[in-house]
Amino acid sequence: MATARVLKDQGQPEKRGARRWRRAAGFIAGMVGVLLLAGCATALGVYLAGNETALTDWLEQARVPLLFWRLTLYVTVVAMWFHRVRATLLRQAPSRGVVYRIEVMMVCLALLIEFTSYRWGM
Repeated sequence: MATARVLKDQGQPEKRGARRWRRAAGFIAGMVGVLLLAGCATALGVYLAGNETALTDWLEQARVPLLFWRLTLYVTVVAMWFHRVRATLLRQAPSRGVVYRIEVMMVCLALLIEFTSYRWGM
């Protein structure tokens, strides 16, 4: 008696296509949600401040506290990365280079956020 091994996605191409569309739709819905949330936060800020100039002035005054807030978030993310995630990822990743690239990308993202915040006064 011979048994043939069938890979998960090999036998059913229509399920693979449906899964791909579901993943793309989820990504698009997530991005639309993030953009809506950002728009609502901006509209709420303008509403509470009264006008756009007052909101800009308030953000200029809150520059240092917002910097400390972002630094606190960065420290929390880095602590969780080293405490919980990194060791597991290094065990599961095919090579260490994958994990190092993720770390470099996150450092570049944080630097980009800080540069734009400094440049445009937040």
